[in-house]
Amino acid sequence: MANERLHFWEEKLGENQHILAMLNSGQFKASDGGASDEQTLAEVRKWATRRVAECKTRIAEELAKHSGSI
Repeated sequence: MANERLHFWEEKLGENQHILAMLNSGQFKASDGGASDEQTLAEVRKWATRRVAECKTRIAEELAKHSGSI
């Protein structure tokens, strides 16, 4: 069960890091360059950054929980 939770959070971390990498490389672009689209991209970046941090926290918690059970 613990390995399943750890694996879940590791997958989510990878997915959100991928989203950030695509934003950083310009692969996500505003469709028409309008302010609304730029705002949406900024919101996606903010969301993905929060998710990366949350995933890292959850991974650390899972590792800490089970580090003594080996």
